[in-house]
Amino acid sequence: MLHRILSTIAVAFICIAASAQGVCVIKGNIADDRMSDGSKIKKLTLTRTNELGRTIDVATAKVKKGGYTFKYELSKDEPVLQYAVTGFGDGKAVELFVEPGEVTVSTPSVAAIEESVVAGTPTNDTYAEYKAVLAAGAGETAALIAALEARNGKEWMESAEGKAAIKRLEAKEAIRTESNALRFLIEHNASPMTPLVIENSLLPKLTTAYADQMVNTIHIDLQNHPYYLSLRNKVLANDMKVGNEVPDITLPLRSGEVKKLSDFRGKYVVLNFWTNDCPKSADMLAEMKNLYEVVKENQDQFVIINFALVRDAVVWNIVVNVNEMDRESWLNACDLAGADSPAAKLFGVEKAPRIVLIEQEGRAVSLDMDIDEVVMRVEQILSGDLYYFDQAEYK
Repeated sequence: MLHRILSTIAVAFICIAASAQGVCVIKGNIADDRMSDGSKIKKLTLTRTNELGRTIDVATAKVKKGGYTFKYELSKDEPVLQYAVTGFGDGKAVELFVEPGEVTVSTPSVAAIEESVVAGTPTNDTYAEYKAVLAAGAGETAALIAALEARNGKEWMESAEGKAAIKRLEAKEAIRTESNALRFLIEHNASPMTPLVIENSLLPKLTTAYADQMVNTIHIDLQNHPYYLSLRNKVLANDMKVGNEVPDITLPLRSGEVKKLSDFRGKYVVLNFWTNDCPKSADMLAEMKNLYEVVKENQDQFVIINFALVRDAVVWNIVVNVNEMDRESWLNACDLAGADSPAAKLFGVEKAPRIVLIEQEGRAVSLDMDIDEVVMRVEQILSGDLYYFDQAEYK
């Protein structure tokens, strides 16, 4: 079904700016602003989640008679991203896209946050249309089940035959709804909400081949957008093996710079994930000096990146200093997220250390080697023996 949709649909390019400079004004109204404890909401917070998965408070607004207003100024080339209005209690939030223009949020009550209607700007309107497609599918399914009961009676519906009929109907309508949703996303491939929805809602259901096709449907204007890059990384991570391109992770370096793994294209990269509470990691870090001795005269060809899976910056710096790892072409990165690091998740690090050897075009040469084997492989490459081209997986 997906293959047919991708192959036959006429793609309509709807031009929605992926980034823009301007002011976003969010005007909200809560018809019933009483919280679960009976008190009224006094303040709400506008938040967003950064690429490291951390929630950032952007602005606050007072609530008066159920109304509130946020004003957010977007800088030049700031991408259109999804934010959340929080403060309703019980972890409830209203999701919306921040972009130039006036966004209206109409909420019937705190108890029915999920019924909030967001409108007024291109991406928010497109997202509302997408949700309407899903709602229409759910409504059609409910109507068909009701019609089935009207024809056959409640007793039959509760029988084995009736339950089987309901199951078939629900499966058929689920496929129809997902097909309509896919068609909508492909037709709106220039909207910033499209790669976000694909990643969050559809990616777990797609095979690797179809997921790759979905990535390829995204409009070229979005291909530097954070949501496109995140989606592409997830697809690469789901099919990570020798010979395939690896995800382009973020590298917060000890120097304070933030690099991307792709910044080192043109060089071989030895990427090492380590943690401070594992004896094997400690032994490996001590032996990394042997690797550095091999590559230090060939820094135009190789770079070593140690990625620390720790949460304490003090611990990280102590380990780097003790092992004398802060040298030219021997870089140290850490996002202070420990085992929850997005980079580690993309590389499938279930336990440290994990060493990945990456060639100049960003493809994996090996995914799991001990340090002695890494040294041997690097020496082979330096001698001109590009052994990995002979690996069946690499072809």
